[in-house]
Amino acid sequence: MPIAAVPAYMGQEFKNTSPGMRFGMYLAIWTDRPDQEAQVKKRAEAQSREGQELRELLRRQGMDATIADLCGQKRLPGLWEKNDHAARKAWDAIKKLSQADKALMQALAQRQETLGGKARGFSLEAKATAPFVTGLGNEHPLENGFSFLWPYGLPYLPGSGVKGVVRRAAQELAEGLWGDTRGWSLEPGYEIEVKSGKERTRIQLSVLDVLFGREPPSGDSNAVRGALSFWDVIPLIAGDSLMVEVMTPHQSHYYQQKTERKSGNSTTPHDSGQPKPIFFLTVPPGSEFKFYVVCDTAHLKRLTAHKLDGAPDLLATSDGRPLWQQLLQTAFEHAFEWLGFGAKTALGYGAMTAKPDEEATNNTQQSVFRNVAPKTNETWKQATLEYKPNTQEVMATFQNQKTAPLRQKAAQEFLDQLGEERRNRLKKKQKLANVSVIVRKQGNHFELKGIAE
Repeated sequence: MPIAAVPAYMGQEFKNTSPGMRFGMYLAIWTDRPDQEAQVKKRAEAQSREGQELRELLRRQGMDATIADLCGQKRLPGLWEKNDHAARKAWDAIKKLSQADKALMQALAQRQETLGGKARGFSLEAKATAPFVTGLGNEHPLENGFSFLWPYGLPYLPGSGVKGVVRRAAQELAEGLWGDTRGWSLEPGYEIEVKSGKERTRIQLSVLDVLFGREPPSGDSNAVRGALSFWDVIPLIAGDSLMVEVMTPHQSHYYQQKTERKSGNSTTPHDSGQPKPIFFLTVPPGSEFKFYVVCDTAHLKRLTAHKLDGAPDLLATSDGRPLWQQLLQTAFEHAFEWLGFGAKTALGYGAMTAKPDEEATNNTQQSVFRNVAPKTNETWKQATLEYKPNTQEVMATFQNQKTAPLRQKAAQEFLDQLGEERRNRLKKKQKLANVSVIVRKQGNHFELKGIAE
């Protein structure tokens, strides 16, 4: 039986440890002497040509010499080498979540909830609609790594990763690549003075620079810290286990420039390459993520003290929330819809959606972290409906304002309200103008509720 590489006094029973420890220090995939003997005996019992050969070797030279011969021929893993069969089986032990793991996730979430209530910042709840993975580039004997939060050994999304995605979303909006900038801008709006030795330099900052920080261009050393801080996210995992996914590269001999008989002893890509399944760990869809962002208000005031013409007041309050929170809401919405979080987002991993208001209201741990803006219904009398056939999403636009997309059941129920003729026109042309719709407004967020006609 393969063992973990730990001192003997610790034993080999680790089912009650965290998934991070089972994936790391307590990973039982290493070959010891009893494991070698067990494999040789099992293979010698087989009624096959190899079994007959091993029985003869055992009879003539004994177990020690037989093991040495097989290891020399690479037919048996050596001492403390990885046992490939055990590595494939290890995933079952790694992915399990105990009640203690689930309780610890809840406790960490509650602690963030409590601290967040004192920080008076911004929070947003989301649900994963696809597997989430991060840390694949970490070195690991099972090919792909995974990010765990230490010392707890639980999956997490680093705050630095959240900041990177949301900054990218804000930048895409500011560049106007998606039409409406939703209030974001790359134009200079504020000016500050920085001191370097005896020199004083005046630097102009955009809204993006003020909130996320200024990344100086080449040759410029005047970086500026942004006003926002993003917290690590502890997912509340759906179900009782993590999920194991698989990728299967077909040209490993080409990528590794390694000749082997099965691939025709060639290092060029061709159709005879041997597929090699590679497993990796993910957080399953349906898991809940809660994002927390706090603002250093004093620092924000310093950065925006000298405003240029037309620059917005990021601390000005509207609908119960300061402008910086409303801008952040739009950036998160864009990230949910188009970017995703974590690794392999180009393949659909890390997709999330904001939790519906009804679900957040019924959550017994609903946050007091932010001041929730009141909800009001309004009618858009000449809205334009948009339909995305690939994702089957429906949204409405009106006077440079856009609703969050309706998906799945909600989208189908809305399409049913249109009637057959208008529904078919929308699906065919993917746009339908001059439609009166009912929209629920909350702050800078719009939700499509139904047809007003």
